[in-house]
Amino acid sequence: MALSSYNREGDLCRAGRTPPRGSARVVKGWRDGLMSEVLLINMPFAHLRWPTLGPSLLKAALGQRGIRCEVAYLNYDFAERIGLEQYNWIADQWAFVLGGERLFARHYFGGRLPDDEAFFQDVLRRAEPELTAEERRQYEWVASRVGPFLDEVCASRDWSRYALVGFTATFQQTMASLCLARRIKRLHPEVRIALGGAACDGPMGVELARQFPLLDYVFLGEADWSFPLLVERLLGGEPVGPLPGVVDRPAGHAADGEICSTGQPPLVWNLDALPYPDFDEYFHRRRSSPLAPEIDALLFFESSRGCWWGEKHHCLFCGLNGSRLAYRSKTSERVVEELRYLLRRYRCRRVCSADNVFDYRYFATLLPRLQAAGLDLSFVYELKPNLTRRQVQMLLDAGLAAAQLGIETFSSTILERLRKGTRAIHNLQALKWFTAAGIEVQWNLLYGFPGEDPAEYEALTALLPSLFHLAPPVAIGQVRLDRFSPYFQDPARHGIVRPRADRAFRYVFPFPQEVLDRIAYHFEYEYADGRNPLEYASPMIRTATQWQSLGGTVTLRQFDRPDGLLILSDTRPSATAFQHRLVGLERLIYLFCDAGRPLRRVVEYSRACQAGRTANEPKLKELLDRWVHERLMACLDGRYISLALEADQHKRRSEDSPAGRCEVAMELEDGQQDD
Repeated sequence: MALSSYNREGDLCRAGRTPPRGSARVVKGWRDGLMSEVLLINMPFAHLRWPTLGPSLLKAALGQRGIRCEVAYLNYDFAERIGLEQYNWIADQWAFVLGGERLFARHYFGGRLPDDEAFFQDVLRRAEPELTAEERRQYEWVASRVGPFLDEVCASRDWSRYALVGFTATFQQTMASLCLARRIKRLHPEVRIALGGAACDGPMGVELARQFPLLDYVFLGEADWSFPLLVERLLGGEPVGPLPGVVDRPAGHAADGEICSTGQPPLVWNLDALPYPDFDEYFHRRRSSPLAPEIDALLFFESSRGCWWGEKHHCLFCGLNGSRLAYRSKTSERVVEELRYLLRRYRCRRVCSADNVFDYRYFATLLPRLQAAGLDLSFVYELKPNLTRRQVQMLLDAGLAAAQLGIETFSSTILERLRKGTRAIHNLQALKWFTAAGIEVQWNLLYGFPGEDPAEYEALTALLPSLFHLAPPVAIGQVRLDRFSPYFQDPARHGIVRPRADRAFRYVFPFPQEVLDRIAYHFEYEYADGRNPLEYASPMIRTATQWQSLGGTVTLRQFDRPDGLLILSDTRPSATAFQHRLVGLERLIYLFCDAGRPLRRVVEYSRACQAGRTANEPKLKELLDRWVHERLMACLDGRYISLALEADQHKRRSEDSPAGRCEVAMELEDGQQDD
């Protein structure tokens, strides 16, 4: 979370008691008491569609203490200067190769960095071989806008009015923040500068504090408790530190690299005790922007922090949640009331969760409460894919408008190796059901996991053409080595050698390799067994790329007519026929396999459909295998799943029939979630 937040001491965090609010005496002691004492800044290249959550929480926390605070969305200022298309191009396409960071780093370090040609060839063209000369010119033009942007920002306000200016560093924002911070310090050395956010978590923040003496305070994690307390002490003229999770400087060492760090901050255990975020400046800034008609705004909210799965079985490649995986979630009552407040205040009914994973307890608590509240909102969540059809429908009924699914692959062998807690059939079911619902579905297809069996990619390459009618992967890529992941924590154990900061970092920071290794979040590496994943994954990559190019243009659709005829219409490149017509038992079995079913379940269902008559198992298997061959079905983990899409197929089952009761019982038994 960006320059993010917590409650008072650890015991208060656990008990959920409200932290002290400060006093009027402290606040009035600063300046004339009429201006904001604190400014929090959101620099490029943060996305424009939503407000920044961390500073918005901190502003609200300061407001509870009577301390005035502003949040400045200077990402909008830069986007207006270069245009929305160029801004989004750099924010999205070049995020993982630090294209935005390089633009501001050139301004900060000048000739101390490797030259532009080396950066283009070694970083940008390596990431995007099709990069054109025109795109390179566009990038250079954006670079020429950095200086005028900083000039304009510096002249836009009286910086001396603030006791503290804080920056959030999450989405390619570190160098932009440092560029502006240096100018502020030169103009007004007495103004304190703070930096926080995901780019400052753990060792990264410590090293940034060491390398950039202009930073007075660096927050290493959640700052809900430490930031308001630091501001209170600063405004009251008291000694600021030491504070857990805050890096500052010993007296007399403001100009050198000596720092004082007291380790990680305490966690907020009672999230219900947090204030509602204050997004006022974001919506005011968006309304005043000429870009507003092109930006479909979202509200940001959080209902949990950490990862309940990662607490027990940390996925090997996952570096999310930084150094803290401990899972905490808000009560359903608090979530609904917070959403009600945000919707009423900002008149925006599209909301996006900042959670890393959906709390499974919310199926019994939050979703029914959301539906009953009648808020008329559409929301986005990141979801673990091992969902039942009923759970998917509950999410949709409550207002889910987009889903981010942790799929990664359709190989159960690889998923098990990664400790994902899902199987290939779970991933395919969720992808099918959410695609059928017509909502936006985002997921990544990854390859190159250390120790994976190359033979798995033959099966994956054969499977993918059957899925071309489903939502394609947003990205296809080799698995990254990210800080805080188990891969990073113990590379040798997982077959990884020579981990070092991604090459892009040396084009942003002119520091020795050991320093870059402490600043970086993404890392390059080799495999201990010397493998090159492209040698065996390339056919799958080509097939998946074809899937992306076809996204939304081909279908496999089913039409279940009242006369008992099920028509399957197929326009995929792999179609064996444009139309298939199923009646009688074949129709029932195909509909029954809406969820993945093992052969024995199909046999039991067939018997129930025929009033207990003996089912011919070999013939049923022959039928299912024929459908797999025709790509009307897939078989994963020994389970057969029909692939045709029909949004209302779950409503046709009659639970009063023997077959219906059989299906309900099987769904309940098969739908038990892995812990």
